[in-house]
Amino acid sequence: MAIRRATPSDLETLTELFSRMYMLNSEFDPLLKVPDDIKERVRDVMAKELENKSKLIYVYEESGYIYAAIKISLDDRIFYEPNKVARIEEFYVRPSRRRSGLGRLIIKYVEEELGKMGITMLVARFPSKNLIASSFYTKNGFREIHSEYAKMISAGVEEQ
Repeated sequence: MAIRRATPSDLETLTELFSRMYMLNSEFDPLLKVPDDIKERVRDVMAKELENKSKLIYVYEESGYIYAAIKISLDDRIFYEPNKVARIEEFYVRPSRRRSGLGRLIIKYVEEELGKMGITMLVARFPSKNLIASSFYTKNGFREIHSEYAKMISAGVEEQ
């Protein structure tokens, strides 16, 4: 078993896992409806982000099979200290390995890797209605610092 940096050869698995994550998120909130071509969109983004130095993508692999993937963005926070943070943008563990401690293991690994880079803050971004994610992050020492609110608006078409 190993946690390692993702490579371009992992693209199809990353596409599968993160597409599943977005589809799961859409079940929590109708404002997160995914498009029919979600897999193509995820594949296109992942292909670019595997090459992006400000993105860290790790996978957990066991016996040649990937059970989990996490994507982290290295971001600047110019108005706050610390001004460099790591943000978990995507994190998916296959259902067969949930509640096994794997998620906690990956978070610990990521924290150690970020510490080597001098990054002292890790934040997670996920849908607020995802109570599973909220519980997981809280149990792993995270706390809420921001809220994001949304509402659907009608496209204003002017009548003539």
